[in-house]
Amino acid sequence: MREIANHAYLQHRGINRETLESDRFAGTIYTDSRNNVIFPHRDREGVCGYEIRNQQFKGFSESGTKGLWHSQTTREDKRLVICESPIDCLSYYRFFDDDQTRYFATGGTLSENQKDLIRGAFEKIHKQGGQIVIATDRDEAGEKLALELAKEAPSGSQISREVPDYQKDWNEALIVAIREQQKKSERSRSRGPTL
Repeated sequence: MREIANHAYLQHRGINRETLESDRFAGTIYTDSRNNVIFPHRDREGVCGYEIRNQQFKGFSESGTKGLWHSQTTREDKRLVICESPIDCLSYYRFFDDDQTRYFATGGTLSENQKDLIRGAFEKIHKQGGQIVIATDRDEAGEKLALELAKEAPSGSQISREVPDYQKDWNEALIVAIREQQKKSERSRSRGPTL
């Protein structure tokens, strides 16, 4: 596997090269020999498995176990955003990049091992005086997961829930925003020069 700076699947999902080249996501996104996008999951021992994504396939490594996918973290971070998928984390970053946010993804429903890892991540940001943002999907499963995640936060945590206004998840919201921007650009070009 090799680290990537660009990928057609991610471009199709609205994830641009600038996002992939950000220091925040260094060493967190790879591609394999079949040109799949690989999102490594980690536990306390290191990489424990990985999500596999491309246009026709979505899966998890056969011999791996789910941990958490996460971005790079810094001592200056003031927020931890947790989503269901790495794609949603990258999409959220495109909307709200502030250089002081770390990102985590669960890969869907939670195992007991993941809950333990999440408690640790939440405790760290809480000790730094930071905020926890639960950015799971805007549907019944996302609501259920948000409640589960909130239970893992330390007492007294600054915790909030953020969902897109209309779309199911942050990637859908990003794609809609990109299309709307493209339509605006096309309309302004079609008007021609103004005097």
